[in-house]
Amino acid sequence: MIRTLIALLFVLAACTSPTADPTAEPIPTETPQPTDSPSASAEPTDAASPDATPQASEGTFGGFSIAANGEADALFEETNSCQNLDDGYEVKFAAEWNANAEFGAQPPCSWFAPTEYETGAPGTVPDEVAITIVRIEGERDYGAAEVSERETGFVGVTQPAYRVTVTDGDEITYEYVIQLGPTLEEGPNLVASTGTERGGDFELNRAVLDRMMASMEFIGSIE
Repeated sequence: MIRTLIALLFVLAACTSPTADPTAEPIPTETPQPTDSPSASAEPTDAASPDATPQASEGTFGGFSIAANGEADALFEETNSCQNLDDGYEVKFAAEWNANAEFGAQPPCSWFAPTEYETGAPGTVPDEVAITIVRIEGERDYGAAEVSERETGFVGVTQPAYRVTVTDGDEITYEYVIQLGPTLEEGPNLVASTGTERGGDFELNRAVLDRMMASMEFIGSIE
């Protein structure tokens, strides 16, 4: 009888679940962390859209200021260069643009256009040409035109120059006058210019001319 009672107690003990210790510390469970998927309030990424405006940069060269123009900066990411050995300079221009070769009395590297063009009568600048570089033998004469925004500095590191905006009636010309001779008054000088009556967009042409002049180098004899 006693043996049967003991055996029954063992069976009951085996079937009873253990009681949790009330003093034991609870084991914390991990709270799921949010994923990295962006919410509606997330900041936009830096990826540029196809219609994004090119970033513009301002700067200086030789004492001249260069106004910010993102379109001109983008054009000058790829350049070509040309030389005018008679006047002793080399200049870089946007690869998408066109520069002239020598023909007749027209020296090379003196006409620059954003589009293709055909040459006309000798001495006639095609309508598509936006920027010209010409040599003059004496002082630059503006006559009765209004001259403003004058800055002085150097082009090609060594050559004294000035830059002006010239208003004559409805026409505006923006140009650099670069000293090749003993003085600007005596000459000879180079005049690199664009204007509202030239091909292309005037404001873009101004910015392109600035970047061309910043790239100009003088080689060999310049007088």
